[in-house]
Amino acid sequence: MINNLTTTVSNDSETLNNICQRCSSSIKQVEDDDVCPICFEQWTISGQHRVVSTYCGHLFGKICIEKWLRTTPNCPQCQSRAKRRDLRRIYCRTIQAVDTSERDNAIRERDFERKTRRKLEYEKAEQQLAYDTLREQFKHLQIENDRLLKLTQRMNNIETTTNESLRLLPNGPAPIPSINIQLETVIKIPEGLCRVLAYVPSHQWLFISQPKNNALHRDYGIKKINLVNNIHTSEYISLHHTKPIRDIQLHGDFILSCSWDKTLRIYNYIENTSTLVCECTAQVWSCAWNFDDPNIIYAGLNNGQIQVFDRRQVHQNETLSLSSTSPILCLEYITKNSNFNSSGLLVGSNDKSGFYQYISNHEHHFYELPLNKNLFGLHYNATTNHLLASFRPQSNPTRYELYKLIIKSDPSFNISLQLIQTFIGSSINLILSRSKILDKNFQIYIITSDNGSHGIELWNIRQSIDKPSFKLSTQCDIIDICLTQEYLCLLADNQIRLYKWT
Repeated sequence: MINNLTTTVSNDSETLNNICQRCSSSIKQVEDDDVCPICFEQWTISGQHRVVSTYCGHLFGKICIEKWLRTTPNCPQCQSRAKRRDLRRIYCRTIQAVDTSERDNAIRERDFERKTRRKLEYEKAEQQLAYDTLREQFKHLQIENDRLLKLTQRMNNIETTTNESLRLLPNGPAPIPSINIQLETVIKIPEGLCRVLAYVPSHQWLFISQPKNNALHRDYGIKKINLVNNIHTSEYISLHHTKPIRDIQLHGDFILSCSWDKTLRIYNYIENTSTLVCECTAQVWSCAWNFDDPNIIYAGLNNGQIQVFDRRQVHQNETLSLSSTSPILCLEYITKNSNFNSSGLLVGSNDKSGFYQYISNHEHHFYELPLNKNLFGLHYNATTNHLLASFRPQSNPTRYELYKLIIKSDPSFNISLQLIQTFIGSSINLILSRSKILDKNFQIYIITSDNGSHGIELWNIRQSIDKPSFKLSTQCDIIDICLTQEYLCLLADNQIRLYKWT
């Protein structure tokens, strides 16, 4: 048994000696080879894996020993203290190192190419944004050009028809046609608080401002009515106003809306997306597009000021002061036409009215209009170059004055009004209704709300002004009026009434 134990110990000793010899041989081979003892890769003479020495004299690849010392402050070979600041680059010819200069140059070129590509991608994005902006402006210009062409053609047709009628009637002018208005349908709006009408001729849609009640909060938007085939309400579009809407204006595929919640909003009614929100300094009573530059929009405030916003720089806005403390009740942008050789913004408040001639994005020249106080409405008809001003004196009946705008640009710009007729309306006018100038069957009509008889009054400007040409009872107070291709649309607080006018 003792002999067996001796034999076993002898065999174990021999095995241990063999293992030690192999380890020593491996260590010697590692030390003799020109490789890093951490990653067993060859050293280089440049780059991140160039050969460096620790304070104790052992050699390593630079990136390998730096990573090692981040976690262990000892030399991997002898376990002596080592620090990163003690690392020294070794210049020794006896050490064979891989020449990685070509690879390092390639890496530098790659990094340069990446940087250049990122710069070009950024420039491409900027150019794409500029292109999209120009394309949108071009689209708006096309729409405006089509509108002006149609307007010019319509005016030429009116002039041709009028001249032909006068030629065929040698004893006098053409007779005044009779007015025939029949109720087509009434659409109830239970939510009430309707205020503004807007018509889209290209789609034959009618937009009505109204609230939408829900469990959490009250939202204000517009109801869309489709006038094609069977008249029906198609959908409610939320404009995300939190207080009543005071005005909406259309341009192209966009709706400009303003509200007492001190915001001005733009909504794309084709794509059903909100595109812009402008924060105003006071309640907004009226709004308008700049049709010469649709990026410019206007907000008429209740403190007598007008804020001018640029859609490209919303946070930088300009303020136009009317020197009035009354709300800006009316804003209407007038473009150049055959009757009006200048562009600008028509402005009306209770005690002052005027015209801001548009010079550039940040320049408007103001010209006061000689209108009386107690004004509550302005409407301009570009086809006839007529301006209708509505007045509500404290103790007298409502008065409507029809003017012709006169522009003089020689030797200097000047705008004046030529009074054509004055119409006396109802003695009761409890709401700020909107009166309109409409041309129908080659006749020009003034349509006003009559709160006394709960209806409307129509005045043909060629007839006697002592009394209306036609009175229509609607059994409700009319707030806004709109004429479409087929219907005369009358908006009340909680309903829209559509009439056939033949």
